[in-house]
Amino acid sequence: MKILVTAFGPFGGRPENASTLALRGLGKSFPNLRTRILPVDAVIAPARLRDALRRLRPDALVMLGEAAGSKTIRLETTAWNELDFRIPDIAGRRFTPQPIRADGPEKLLATLPLEQIHRALHIRGHEVIFSDDPGRYLCNQISYVALDQIHHVGPPIPAGFIHLPLAAHYPTDRAADALGALLRTISTPPA
Repeated sequence: MKILVTAFGPFGGRPENASTLALRGLGKSFPNLRTRILPVDAVIAPARLRDALRRLRPDALVMLGEAAGSKTIRLETTAWNELDFRIPDIAGRRFTPQPIRADGPEKLLATLPLEQIHRALHIRGHEVIFSDDPGRYLCNQISYVALDQIHHVGPPIPAGFIHLPLAAHYPTDRAADALGALLRTISTPPA
C-alpha cells in the first residue's frame, strides 16, 4: 500500500515542527511511505499537496500538523470550508473569515479509519482524542483541500488530518511510535 504522509515545516519562531520531527522519527520502518514537508504557506502548501496527490496517486493520505497547547494526539474528524488566520503564514498572509472554496460544502469529513486508529493508539498507551475543530489555519486548509480534491478528482482513498502535540509536551520518539501504529492500522486490511 502506497501511503502519502505530509507534515509541516517550521513557523511561529520555532526552528522545527513536531509533525516533521515525528515523520523523520519513523526511520526506514515503512519503505513504501511517500512524504512531503509542506511550508506553512497558504498558497504554496495546497499547490504542493494537490501536485503530490496527482503525481503519486497514493492509496491513503495522512496529513500531520502540530497543535500548540495540546498534550494529546488529536484525530481530526472534520475539515471546515473557512480560513481565519490568527497569525500570518510564513509569507505574511493573514485571512479573515472567508471560504476556502466559494462553492464548496461547509465541511468535509475525514475518511481515515479513525475508530481503529484511536483504538490502536490507545492500546499502545498514547493519549488520543477525536476532534472536530482543526482550527482555521493551514492544518484545516490542507485537510479541506485534500478531501475536496479526493472527492472531486479521486480516486476515493482514506484521508485525514492528525494533530500532534509540540515535542516539548510529547517526545518525538513517542509521536513517531504513534505514527507507526497509525500507519500499520491503515495498511492492515480489515479482518
